[in-house]
Amino acid sequence: MRSRRTANRLIPALLASVSAPLFTALVAAPAAGDDGWAFDSSRQKGTWSTDYELTLQLIREREHLFSAFSTSSGGGGRAERIAAELRLDLQLRCNSEVCDGTRLVLKPRLALADDERPRAMPDPEPDWLAEGYLLRELGGGVRIGAGKRLVGWGPSLSYSPTNRLFPDNGAVTPRRDIPGKPMAFASTNLSARGRASLLLADPRLDPVEGIESGGTFGLARAEWNWVEGQVTSLGAVAGGGGGFRPYVGGYFQRGLGDAWTIGAEMAASRGYADAENGAPHLAQNRERWRWDGVFNLRYGAASGAETGLELIYNGYAQSKAELRNPQIAALPSAGRGPSRNRPLHPYVQRRYALLQTTWPKLFGDRRWGLTARLLQGLDRASTSSFAELSFSPGDAATVYLGLSLSRAGEALEMSQPVTRSVYLAVDAFF
Repeated sequence: MRSRRTANRLIPALLASVSAPLFTALVAAPAAGDDGWAFDSSRQKGTWSTDYELTLQLIREREHLFSAFSTSSGGGGRAERIAAELRLDLQLRCNSEVCDGTRLVLKPRLALADDERPRAMPDPEPDWLAEGYLLRELGGGVRIGAGKRLVGWGPSLSYSPTNRLFPDNGAVTPRRDIPGKPMAFASTNLSARGRASLLLADPRLDPVEGIESGGTFGLARAEWNWVEGQVTSLGAVAGGGGGFRPYVGGYFQRGLGDAWTIGAEMAASRGYADAENGAPHLAQNRERWRWDGVFNLRYGAASGAETGLELIYNGYAQSKAELRNPQIAALPSAGRGPSRNRPLHPYVQRRYALLQTTWPKLFGDRRWGLTARLLQGLDRASTSSFAELSFSPGDAATVYLGLSLSRAGEALEMSQPVTRSVYLAVDAFF
């Protein structure tokens, strides 16, 4: 077991430099593109315009662990975590002629935590800098940048098959802030509807015995959007490196009337990651072509509520022997910390069905919200369910109550190390 109290330091001068009014929206999802973040340009005064959000999160979480996993990790069947995290999202834009078109994004974090979970479990404590990157617009639609950034795209409800750089769907640790990874990136217009982007990144892979984990990850992506008639998006992706086999993929999403949307996303490669010379190959890394993909149908109500059904296919499923190995089956893609991961596919079975619903105005009141999902394994008996109820007594705070439950047959017990958990969290906006 581990019991530790830690603090990440913020630079006092950074806090003192913030001069714009506060915003209360918490940005926690991957950006959909270069314009996937808001900036208020109504008060452009001086050389730099600033915009920021400041949030304090308090959370208490209790987990019940699968007995064999907790025993092998030197812990008991229950674990508790208490944490406080201060999140600052700062965005600056240059308004002078010399540096016009330059934007700086900084998201430092200050955290204190007391964590009793086994050391083998992923560490939810945030990086001191969740994101920090510089972006420059060169004109003609060309943009370049570098730094630590979180990127995402596609129509999937959970795991994105074409984005192996960020395999974590955020479900491992509730209410956590997923940080970015160091990268250099560039994008340009392909046409009035299309845009292309390139990136080179450090995938920050934790080692897994027998799998390469070093090197640089590269990715190229092109996306086209049509807004006339039924909104449609089409994308193509090619990537690999840094421990991952080269892969190609694509995604598609189209509106059906005013409420329904269909989507699909797929990727294929000759194995998932690179095996070290002489090491026995895992089932997902053998020299043969495999693919994974998601197919979903969503319904969006006028109130803002959305319900989606997604079918998931994983061609990189683990073998029976791997499912009995806790070092492979337990949290397969989760690394030591939230900024890291392992070169393993996040799903262990071949077929799943996911049902997810979000109600931002539960009971017809914007103060109440509900998010729930059910992930059902279709090959062998396994179920993972999650529900979170939120209530905002005012504009300055939101309270969250989250519950999760996982069940699996004997063959899949190692892949469900957290059998149930509950947490109470409070977000205060300043």
